[in-house]
Amino acid sequence: MPTFAFEKHNKSLLLLILSDQNMRMTQILILPFRLLYKIYNLLYFILILILFYPIFKFLLAKEERFPTAFKAIRFFSQLWLYGVGVFVRVKGKENILKDQPFLICSNHSSFVDPAPLYAIFKQYFVFTGKKEIEKWPLFHIFYTSGMNILVDRHSKIGALKSFKKMIAVIDAGHPLVILPEGTIPHDAPRLGEFKSGAVSIAIQKQIPIVPVTQTTNWKRLQRNGFINGKSSPGIAEVIIHKPISTIGLTRDDAETLQNQLHDIINAPLKELYGE
Repeated sequence: MPTFAFEKHNKSLLLLILSDQNMRMTQILILPFRLLYKIYNLLYFILILILFYPIFKFLLAKEERFPTAFKAIRFFSQLWLYGVGVFVRVKGKENILKDQPFLICSNHSSFVDPAPLYAIFKQYFVFTGKKEIEKWPLFHIFYTSGMNILVDRHSKIGALKSFKKMIAVIDAGHPLVILPEGTIPHDAPRLGEFKSGAVSIAIQKQIPIVPVTQTTNWKRLQRNGFINGKSSPGIAEVIIHKPISTIGLTRDDAETLQNQLHDIINAPLKELYGE
């Protein structure tokens, strides 16, 4: 190897090592602030949930109060986001459908994800979540009251009951939120595997799907542990894509539709973070 090329290679290697060391030092320096923010975020969430709990308990006790409960949850979500310094920025508001049933399908990269959806979509909708939520203290009230729907993917009978509840929501004319990944992937913001439930319901009921990409929430409150997971105030960027029509589609089109939904939601993530 010529001397010049050898020196250039060594210089590049040295810069790479120094850059890696600087990055590690930065991570060490911001760790205490990240931990303090997480503690504050958790305590603030618990505090306002305790304060709102009697209101939610009353409003969620009867089905006729669910629309009012929805408004209270919207206010609660906005109050939490504002209090922890997370500000929602929306692109594609013009793509939000109104006064009709449709599916809202978003990626799931953070514990923050539901709150921006409540802040953005004003029409009463029903949220779906994994059955494990019923064991979460206080928070379970949003799902065990009967307004939102828990999905038991480990039980065929439980999954069928949940599916029937979802159909009933659509038949009543309300939108339905389904996070196709089912849970937060460990390597978010990369998308996890999509479950087939969302496209199956959309095709069966011939309703549109509104794809949503939340691009920065993984930085706001990541899943990966209390120490390692990213967490910080900042912007929660939400992209509302154009609705996907399912008119005329059949079960044979389910796989194609699911791939289309995945690609649309993934496009901004791929542009920002690569494969």
